[in-house]
Amino acid sequence: MRVGAFEIRRRETQASATRAGVLSCSFCHKTEDSVGKLISSPSDYPRAYICDECIAVCASIREDDRGPSEADAMVVTPGEETHPLLAHPLASSLFTAMERWIRCEALGGDAAQEFAEFRSIAARMGV
Repeated sequence: MRVGAFEIRRRETQASATRAGVLSCSFCHKTEDSVGKLISSPSDYPRAYICDECIAVCASIREDDRGPSEADAMVVTPGEETHPLLAHPLASSLFTAMERWIRCEALGGDAAQEFAEFRSIAARMGV
């Protein structure tokens, strides 16, 4: 990290822009006018912002860091035995209910109904 005159000047410019009411990305420092979307942190202190471009960069980095996908790991080769739960007729319903439950939880919603559905299917499967 450089701490030369340029870096100090950039910090001062960013601080004055924030004081003037112009919001900018906390990572790339682009203003809200120069990006598609600017997303705010949920907390007031310290308030942070991230733009859609930085989110895309983060997603790309995470994708590169991932190993073989779980879907690739679950491919059954001829002669390989599958787990008995995967062969269950309700397995697809269980995975769909689990996905809905996790999605609702991740979005901060009340996922009680989704969790109840997931548990109901699991109970019918004998899990």
